[in-house]
Formats: sequence, structure tokens, C-alpha cells
Amino acid sequence: MDAIPEDRDIKALKHSNPLLDDINKRLPELLWDSKDGHKKLRPRIRVADHRHILSRLESFQEFPQLLDRILAGCMENLTSAFCTYLLTGSDISTSPFDPEDRTTVNTLTALGQLLYVWMKARGSKVILRFLQNDPKWLEPMLKVFEETEKQIAKTDNSADILDDVIEEKLGGAPKPKQNDHMGLPWHLRYVTLMWISHLLYTPFDLVTIADEPATSPPLPLVQVPSLPPETPEIARRILTVACCNIHFAGRDREGASAAIVRLVVRKDVHEYLLDWFVDWVSEVVNCCVKGTTREDQNGVSYVYILMGLLGALSGIFASGERSIVGQGGLLDKVYEDVVRPLYADESGLVAQNAMLRKTLCRLLRNLSYLYLPPPGQAESEDGPPEQVEEMIDQLLRLLDDRDSLVRYAASKSLSLIALRLTAADRSQIFEAIIDLYDSDVLYPNRALTKLEPKERHKKDLSQVSAHLWHGLTLTVATFLRFHAATVPMLPKVLDYILTALVFEQRKATFAAGGNVRDAACYAAWSLARNYKTEELLSETPLPPHPGTTTLPQLLAQELVNAACLDPIGNIRRGASAALQELVGRHPNMINDGIALVQVVDYSAVALRSRASTEVASGASVLGGACYWDGLINGLIDDWRGIGLQDAAGRVIAAKGIGALAKIGILELNKRHEVWEITRKIIKRYGVGPTLDIETRHGSWYALADIVFTLISELEGRDPRLLAEILEEIRTQTSLFEIFDNVKARDFVNSVLKPEMTCEAAAYLVTALADAAKILFAQGYADLPIAQLRRYLCVIDSALERWEENVTSIAVYAAERFFLHMNDKNRVELVKLWLGKSKARTRRILVVKALGAVFRFFKNEEGSGLSDIQQNIIDGLLIVTRSPHIEMRVAALSAFADGIFPEGGEFSLPHARISFDTNSRVVINPLILQAILRSLVDYSVDSRGDVGSWGRIEAIRAVLSLHAVQPIDINSSDTTISSILHKIIGLSAEKLDRVRLKACDAIWKITSQEPRWAGGIFDGIVPESSFWVNSDEYFETIVRMLGHKPILEPLLEGYATSAGAGSDSVMRSSNRAMQKYLSGLPSYPGQDGGIALSDLAQSWMVIVEKSMKAGDDRVVVPALSMLGGWFESGLLQRLEVGPFRFQDVFSLTQKAHFKTANVAKLAGAIKIYNGLASVQSVRTLSIKKLVSMLLHPFPKIRTTVSETLYLIISLEGDQEEAELLLTETNWADQPKELKGVVDEVRTALAL
Repeated sequence: MDAIPEDRDIKALKHSNPLLDDINKRLPELLWDSKDGHKKLRPRIRVADHRHILSRLESFQEFPQLLDRILAGCMENLTSAFCTYLLTGSDISTSPFDPEDRTTVNTLTALGQLLYVWMKARGSKVILRFLQNDPKWLEPMLKVFEETEKQIAKTDNSADILDDVIEEKLGGAPKPKQNDHMGLPWHLRYVTLMWISHLLYTPFDLVTIADEPATSPPLPLVQVPSLPPETPEIARRILTVACCNIHFAGRDREGASAAIVRLVVRKDVHEYLLDWFVDWVSEVVNCCVKGTTREDQNGVSYVYILMGLLGALSGIFASGERSIVGQGGLLDKVYEDVVRPLYADESGLVAQNAMLRKTLCRLLRNLSYLYLPPPGQAESEDGPPEQVEEMIDQLLRLLDDRDSLVRYAASKSLSLIALRLTAADRSQIFEAIIDLYDSDVLYPNRALTKLEPKERHKKDLSQVSAHLWHGLTLTVATFLRFHAATVPMLPKVLDYILTALVFEQRKATFAAGGNVRDAACYAAWSLARNYKTEELLSETPLPPHPGTTTLPQLLAQELVNAACLDPIGNIRRGASAALQELVGRHPNMINDGIALVQVVDYSAVALRSRASTEVASGASVLGGACYWDGLINGLIDDWRGIGLQDAAGRVIAAKGIGALAKIGILELNKRHEVWEITRKIIKRYGVGPTLDIETRHGSWYALADIVFTLISELEGRDPRLLAEILEEIRTQTSLFEIFDNVKARDFVNSVLKPEMTCEAAAYLVTALADAAKILFAQGYADLPIAQLRRYLCVIDSALERWEENVTSIAVYAAERFFLHMNDKNRVELVKLWLGKSKARTRRILVVKALGAVFRFFKNEEGSGLSDIQQNIIDGLLIVTRSPHIEMRVAALSAFADGIFPEGGEFSLPHARISFDTNSRVVINPLILQAILRSLVDYSVDSRGDVGSWGRIEAIRAVLSLHAVQPIDINSSDTTISSILHKIIGLSAEKLDRVRLKACDAIWKITSQEPRWAGGIFDGIVPESSFWVNSDEYFETIVRMLGHKPILEPLLEGYATSAGAGSDSVMRSSNRAMQKYLSGLPSYPGQDGGIALSDLAQSWMVIVEKSMKAGDDRVVVPALSMLGGWFESGLLQRLEVGPFRFQDVFSLTQKAHFKTANVAKLAGAIKIYNGLASVQSVRTLSIKKLVSMLLHPFPKIRTTVSETLYLIISLEGDQEEAELLLTETNWADQPKELKGVVDEVRTALAL
């Protein structure tokens, strides 16, 4: 998890004001037309403006409180517009509009959408406070459902359009694009139903509001029992509307439930509606849980009907007065007829739906409240009723549910029910919860009395339910918040909290337990916050924890471990917050508590690499090193240390071990403990059948980092002490002999993940080689020859790999190991590598290693290269011609990283080109030729343009050379000039990564000549938007065309972007080119500047040269680019002048002669289309197009016919030819079209 650079709340607040002002300004303009000084509601709303407001609201999804500044004003606009539409909707909906128009939408639909988004962002309870609450709006609201066609026309498609908008802008789950049987979009139904529920708070009897039946009531799809005859008509209408929406899967079901709740609990109707509703729920429950079908006869899903009705029933018990809904007979009826059948769940419907089980948890909670006496009233001596006990038992079962949302709901319900019980009853429930922790927990070492206490009391959690532990820990956390655990229970409670903090279960493809640890942080926070210091100090920890440690200190140590080492960022932050609460609530009880919370800061632990190294190191030296043991032993764990499942995590853990080992040795006087941990790491991964390859990978990294951190700290400061410590490592551990028992198959057998083994082994060999060098320099014995040979075998095996993670480590290991070899052995090894580099197999790292060790060889006779250096360069030059792109790239990488930076003289028996007579850098032409070949490498295979790897590496090699000896951009040398011209061409090519790399090279090479090409790079720095904005990039690059020496190479590269790049690249490059060409004169003036004719002539040169080379990669986009220039009317300007369009025509003909390349033919057609507008070649062009009407490809024939039609339709007197072109099926066989083509030719008088 990455750390957040600054407080998001502050950042959001800083940037919110312009967004809020924009919403506040645009919303009235969106809804109201204020022409002539009169405010009038718009009948339809522009989608673009609506979309803009939604995008602004989206910015506040995570910070809804910032909307409060404009909330009242916006709600006033929205509610007044909504009510105005209700009064004038019939007039507005009949106003004329185009059903196919997708730029405007119906105002009522848009208002429903906007109100829904506000409710989603700020919460429905907050928004409802701003809605109209006058009961006069109740009937107009109902008419939205009852007289839909008067509000929204049948042909209106606003719902579909706005569904597109909200899915795009808010990224929510796709909703069905429905104009359902009621004709209303779901957003509008939800908002209107919630508003109706708000209006039902009116204190007046419903019969006094309206008592007229609906003229055309909607028909519910669900079967609804007959209402009692006493029911007022307005109540009937409300229930009818709600029942029409109770079965939907979306938020409109929640609105229907809310309307039913507010209606049924009203004092003027509850006497007959409450029993009626309970009977209906009982009937549906029996039908759902005892039946075998999942849908009724109308196709309505029972799940959603049941969720809507149970949600409404739960709401009735939650919001109704106890005198109304708390009657004993009613509660028993609900429990027997609704709750018990749901327990039984004969059909399995409840077990299959998590939301249904969550709703059941809420119903059990609200029902339990009514069975228990109200707060402040004493409970009966017999304890809670039997029904409450059964509901508590059911909630305890649901703590082990497979769905997190059900566990959360069960935990919350159980905790809130317990609050209504007496302290004794609460304690019993809490003890039952604690006892559930022991289910399936194994103690494999309990009988082994000779083991250390920690090992003897070790718990095996492999058989426990992770779901149950999550639910239990959540419930414990909530109980602790309310001080439900007695003080004698605290040691046991803390023991399970500490166990939950390290809970992890490894599965075949994933690990479970993160939610348990997250809940444990919450439980630790609750314990620290709600128990006094005296209570925590009055008890001692359970074994195996030492009795001398207090409960707060023990909890602090484990929280530090979790905050520094847990792989999940939210858990690290949760542990940090709990630690801060513990230190703040219990001052002076935690060793170095204030300093500890400053180190283990909430933001500091966000980044795992920082938490496991810097933060862990800072915490380890505090409190008399009481945190050091837990941290370093935690880093050896399987699940949060060197045994992690992800390689990056293991590397981070290894660096943490190295940092803590250094602190233990140099600051805490814990050498013995570090050697013990080192031995433990060596034994961690096992051997033979018990070998854990991932753990071995992490272990070898950890061992290497122990050595590396010591060398980094002491090599320059106290080399004698460093040698002493390294010698102690050699004698006290078997670290230097670690590869003695490693089998050769571990490095080659694909089943054993050899790439992982080679990577870690090479890293460890590097550390051991550096350590051995230091020991030998300080007079200690060198490593035995057999051991050095074993290390060399490890390096050699690593160099046989090709994976990216092995590359840098293996090459560096080879380079470092060369320090331990004499010249004779070095030469022999290089000869071996040279032989391997010429083999058919791909030895990428061997080639790179040759470049890395180049610097170890010098010519003892004087200047120039030694023989072995000469052989290395010869070998690399051979590899640059390998058929494998990876090998060619490796050779270039060897030049860039090893040979050029060394700055040696490369004197081969060929003519040399010197950049500078005073420089030692002399480059052989063969090397430059190899670079030049790679710059034009366009190899393609199943992976795509793999030649781009070579082009990028060649550019990097040029930059490496430039860093040693600056290259003159205006060099007169042919090869260097060709290289620079190719890089300039690549700076305009279609691939982003190549284009930017090439431009970066030109920018750096020309940095010493700021006025090159008219100062094109003036003011550009690495942070400029030029590098990321393609429009700005091409507008800058195209100006290089004004520099005549590079006109042709740049135009050649530019053609690939303008004619064959991605859509965005083509748009940007063509736009920049046409803008540039529009500002050029047609022909050169006296100033000698570039002109349009120069570019046209250069284009012909490029195409002719590419045709001779058979390079369609340039010819095809070049034809398309020139066709674009004709379409823009640019080249037609050359008609008045000496430019020969006949040459363009001839060259185009040659380009597509007998070709089967459709793209090339399409580009040629575009050019012929443009040439037809030039008088001198018009007839030739039209003749050519007419002849192409008989082309073998149907697609080409169709394109040509369309092009011809466009050309001749402008003349206005070729009706016969136009008719032939438009009415002929050009997909027919050419022999059937020959007569038609002759007629076209005759009609055009050709």
C-alpha cells in the first residue's frame, strides 16, 4: 500500500471551493429559463450540463461533508423545480421534442437523477430534511406513479440516456436500463417514494388530506391481500404504489419499504394496517421458505419480495411507538409465523442470499428490543424471555456466516441486544463468545513439558473457521467498547486478541485472516479506550507470556509488531491507531510510549517498505530493546516475513531483518541473539521433501542483507570491527557453507522455480564474496577454493536465466565475484562466456556479464585494448547480429552499461573515428554500425514490434556514449550523422516509449547548443508538460522540419505517426502538421526558409527510397499522410508554380503496382482523390480511379466508386455517371462489372 503524500481532507478542502461554486452557479441555469426576467422551468435539460454537474458531485463522494456549504441553496432549487413540474407536468410533457435526440432529457427524470446522487453522496436522512413537508404535496407525488404518461411521454428515452450518464460518471454497478411497467426510471421512483415517506410524518389524519380514489392506479405484480375496508383511500393509494415497487432489486425497493413503514406506524391507521401487514409478511414467508420455486407466477423473485417486506417489518419495529408495535400478542405472532420459519429455512432461500440474512439480523435486533423492557426499567427476575435467548443463539450462529456483511450485522445486533440486558446476562453472553474461540483450536505441544513455554502453548489454528474468528473478534470489540468484560476475564480476552492479531490461514491460492486481524485492531483499541489503567494492571498475562509483563505493555508490543510488519496497509494503520490510543489512555504504562507513537505513526506505516525497515528500526531501540525481539522474530514468520507469498514482500522483510540485525549487533549488544536468529533462518526453509522454495528465497535474501547492512555501516568507518564481526559470523554460523547441500537441480528444474533460487542465490553470493574480500584484506583466511568454485557455479547458473528479476542481480554478482579471481582465471571464465554467447540458446545474462567485467582487464603494455578486451568486443559485435532480439538487446546493453562508461580506448584493426583528439574515447566503426542497425530494427513476431526493444537500447547506448564524450549534433562523420538522423526520425515515430526516449536523447545531445533548429527545446525541462501532452509534443517536434539538414529523416519518422499510429497519436500529429504547413509559404523565398514545396519534394524522395528498399513500413503511412495533406487543401496551393504533380501521380502508381496491401491501396486512392482537384493531372487521376473499379478486391472497388462519386458530383453535369456509381453493386465479380465500367468511362468522356 502506498503512502498518501498529504492529508486528503485538507487537500480536498483546498480544492473544493471552485467546484462548489461551479455547482451552485450551474444548477439554477440548468433548471430554470430566466429570459425576459421571468423564471420558468425548462421542459427539457441538456445532457452535457447535467453530466457536468454529476462529474462535479463525483468529486465529493469521499468527502460529502464539504457539500454542506451549498446544500441548502441547491436543495431549494431542486425541490422547487420538482414541485413546479408536479403542478405543470402535463403541459411540459406534451411539449414537442425529438424522440431520437440524445442531447436533452425530460426535466422530471433528470431531477430524480440529481436528487438520487445527492442522497447517495450526502445521505438520504440529511437530504430528506430539506424536502417539502407540506401534506398538500402527497397527492401530486402519488400522481407521478398513477398518471405517469401525463408526466413523461411514452416515447421519451430520458431514463436510458441518464443511466448511461450515471454509470459513466459515478462508476456504479450497472443498473437495468428500465422504463418498467410503470414507465418511470428507478432513480425517480426511489426519490419520490422517499419523499412520500417524509410527507407521512404529517400530524394530520390521512382522511383529511385526500379521500378520492386514484383514477388509474398502477397494478402491482406481487399478490397483495385485500386491504381492510376502513383503510382511507389515500392510504390505499400509497400502499398500492409501494407494493408496485417492493419487489425490485434496486434502491426503489428501499423507498417502498420506507413508505410502508411510515404509513403503517401512523396512529390513525395502525389499528387495521399493522395486523394486515404482519399477516401479509407471514403469508409471503411461508410461501417463500416452504415452497420449491424461486419466483411467483408473474416472474417476480421471492428473494426481493421477502427482503422488501422484512426490511419494512424491521423498520416498523424500530420506528414505531412501543405502545403500538410492542404488544405481546403481535410480537409472538411475528416470532412464530415469521422468525421461526426463517430459522428453519426449508427451501434454502435464506441460506443462499446474504442480504436476506443481513435483513434478518436487523429484524432480530429490533424484535429483541421490544421483548426486553425499555432502558431504565428493571428486567424480570427470570431473565430475558425465551424468544430473546433463541434470537441471541441464532445471532451467535450467524457470526460464522460466509459473508462479511452478515457477520458485521450479526455482531452489531448481538452487541446492541446485550446492552439492553443486565450486567450478569451480558457477562454470560461474553463468556459464551470467548468460549467459541476455542472451537477447533489445537495445542499440539501441550504435553511436551520440556519445551519452552512459548512453543508448548503454541496454538494450531489451521482447523478453525476464519469467518467465525472474524465475527467473534468484531463482537468482542463491540462488547469491550461497552465495558462488558469483567476484569478477571481480561487476561483471556487479551490472549485471544493477541492471537487474532497474528491470525493467518494459508490456502492453496490465497491467504485468509486479514479481516480477523483488522477486527483485532478494533478490539485492541476498544480495550485500551474503555478500561482503566488500574483494571488492566490488576491482572497478569496468561502463559506463555511472562508474568512480569503488564497487560498494557504486552498489548503494546504486539501492536508494534502488527503496525510494522503486517502485509496489509489498513491493518498496519489500525494497529498504529490502537497503539496511540493505548499510550494516550494509559500514560507512563508503556515503555517509551510517547517516543513509540511518534515513530510508529499512522502515516509512517502506510508504506510497507518503510514500515518494515525504518519504522521497525526506530521502534526496536526504544523501551530497553523490548520491541526488538518481537520485530525480528516476526520478520522470520511464514505469513508476514521471509515466508510471505509475494516476492516483493519477502525482499522487504529481508531488508528489515538486515536493519534489525545491524541494530542488535552495533547498538543493543545482542550478537548472540543475532547469531541464533541467523542459524534459525538457515534452518527455516527445510531440505528435501520439506523444502519451501519461497521461504528459502526470503531466507537467502535476509542472510545477504545482514551482511550487506553491516558492510554498508562499518566498511568506511571501522573496517577492523567489520572484519571481526564477519569472522564471528563465519565461525558461529554455517552461513558461508550454505550452498554445500544445495542440489544442482534446484537451479534448473522448472518445477522448483529455478528463477527464484538463482535470484536469491546470486544475491547471497554477492554478499558472501564482498565479506570474504574484506576478511582477506584484514588478514583473515580466505575462503577455500572448493567454496569459491561452488559460488562460481551459483553465478554461472544464475547467468543461464533470462527472467527480469534475475538480470541485474546475477550480472552484479558476476562483476563482484571477479574481484576474487586472478587474471588467469578471469581470462578463462571470459572465454567460457564468449563461447556460450555464440551458442544458439539465448544466454542473455552471459552477454551482459561480458560488458560488466570489461573493466577488469587492462593493457599492461600501454594504451589501447588488451587481447581479452578485444575478444569481448568482437564477441559482442557477433551477438548484435543474432537472430534473437533478446540477445541483440543484451549486447547493446553491455555496450551501454559496461563498455562505454568505462571510457577505455577501443582500438580494433579498422579505421577509427575520434570525437576529440584529446579524449581517450575512440569508437570503432563496427560498434557504431551495430548501433545504427539496431536503430532501424523493426523486427516483428507474435509479441508485436519486438524491434522497438533494440531501438530503445540503441538510443540508450548513444546516451551512454554521449555521457562519456559529448557527441556533436552537427558532426560531419557519416556514421554518427546517420545515427543522429535515425534518432531524430524516431523522435516522431508512432510508439510512445520509443518516441519519448529518442526525443530525450536529442534534447540531451543538443543541450550544449540551445539555438539548434531555431532553439526548439528552449525552456523545456524534465518536468515540462511537453513530455506527457501529445498535442504539445508534436506541435514542438514538427518545427524541426524547418531545419533542412534533418528534414528527410524527421519527415520519414513523422509519417509513421501521422499515417499509421494509434488514434490519439494520429490526431495529434496530423493536427500539428497541418497547422505547421498552413503557415508555410508555397515556394521558397529569398530568406532561404523551408517551404511547402520542399516538404512535398522530400516526401517523394522518402517514398522512392523506401520503394527501392521494399520498406512498406514507410511507404504505406507516407501515402496516407500525403492524402491527408490533399484533403486539407494544402498541396493544391502548389498548383500555381513549378511543382510537378505528374511526378506525384507516377510515384503513387509505382507504389501500389500489383500490391495486395489494402492500406497502401487506400492511401493511393486518397492521393488520386486529391490529384483530381489539380487541373494538370485531373484527367489522369480520374482515368486511374475508373480503371481501379475493376480491382480484384471488393473493398477497393467500393472505396473507388465512392471517391469517384465525390469527385464528379461537384461538377453537377454527370448525372448518368453518378447513377451508375451509386446503383451498382461493386461487390459483384469484376467480369460482371466490366460493362458498367465501360459505361462510366463513356459517360465521363474518358
